[in-house]
Amino acid sequence: MTTHQVSNADILAMLSELAELTTLDEGSPQSFKVRAYEAARLALQVDGRELARLGVGELTAVSGVGKATATKIRELVEKGTVDKLERLRSEYPPSVLALSRIPGVGPKTLRLLRSELGIEDLDGLRAAIESEQIRRLPGMGPVSEAKIAKAIERLGQAGKHQRTPIADALPLAERLVDDLRALEAVQAAVYCGSLRRFVETVGDVDITVASERPEEVMAAVRTHPEAREIIGSGSTKTSFLTPRGFQIDVRVVEPDQFGAATLYFTGSKAHNIALRQRAMAQGLTLNEYGLFDIETNQRSPARTEAELYEALGMQLVPPPMREGTGEVEAAASDGLPELIQRAHIRGDLHYHTDRSGDGRSTVEQMVAEAAAQGY
Repeated sequence: MTTHQVSNADILAMLSELAELTTLDEGSPQSFKVRAYEAARLALQVDGRELARLGVGELTAVSGVGKATATKIRELVEKGTVDKLERLRSEYPPSVLALSRIPGVGPKTLRLLRSELGIEDLDGLRAAIESEQIRRLPGMGPVSEAKIAKAIERLGQAGKHQRTPIADALPLAERLVDDLRALEAVQAAVYCGSLRRFVETVGDVDITVASERPEEVMAAVRTHPEAREIIGSGSTKTSFLTPRGFQIDVRVVEPDQFGAATLYFTGSKAHNIALRQRAMAQGLTLNEYGLFDIETNQRSPARTEAELYEALGMQLVPPPMREGTGEVEAAASDGLPELIQRAHIRGDLHYHTDRSGDGRSTVEQMVAEAAAQGY
């Protein structure tokens, strides 16, 4: 029996995607199957074992994991794919998923848009709004139409400017970075952009990789299971779309350039401009390749961001602070405030979870329901 390299994160991501697509397929986030997938994901997330090594019997022994879900996990491990997930992906391609993430376009509304108006992407939705077709649908009206139009404008969902919630983008980026770091040819890898700055919604996911063998890295990226559609690929950069429609840009740089490239692609634009201005005031020039002396063109060490900030006489500015709001000046005078870290936060999720009338948490209810139905 052939098995594939499947991590716990891959399995949890599969269950999350099944829950999302099944919500659209059944028209409700409260359907039994959706709740079963979510319950299984929550239960397995805290299990601690290497899930790919568990058989169906061992998986179903976990409270909240039924036989149907356990079978799909084994299918992923043994085949590398899950038939039901592939079917749902074909019925709900990335363009349709993008519509489902617009506030005001719930599963039932999405079904109406597709069946009554033939809308399959954002351009089609915008055209229907402009021609006032949305308001004529059952249960809709001018107010609903206007709300959707405002949501599109607010989220900047126009073509490649579509924004993705960080809760969806971050787990995916972390899995991709982990896979890249596992490659023999890779010395370091990190996701950059607005995701690294922990902005609420992000556009494309940028990943920077340090390697002296970029061809091997690019080949691995092109054949990654998440690379559903290759947008473009060269010797040092590959862009692709995931099955859920996220665009991923992976760049490979020399190890000596890694710090500068990571800094540059993390941004923000305003932060980078402020850094370049500070560098120029010191007779230096800063770009994505490094920090250089303007007169001699000699490059300062740039394997890490910390080395660059130190060379500029600054504290290292944590990514979430890099928004061009005075953090560069503060870092130059050792005046940066301390960020709250995970270690500073104490508490137990169990005590903060919403509870029902019978005293059980929502999570406990979901697990119990799934176990009772054997799903």
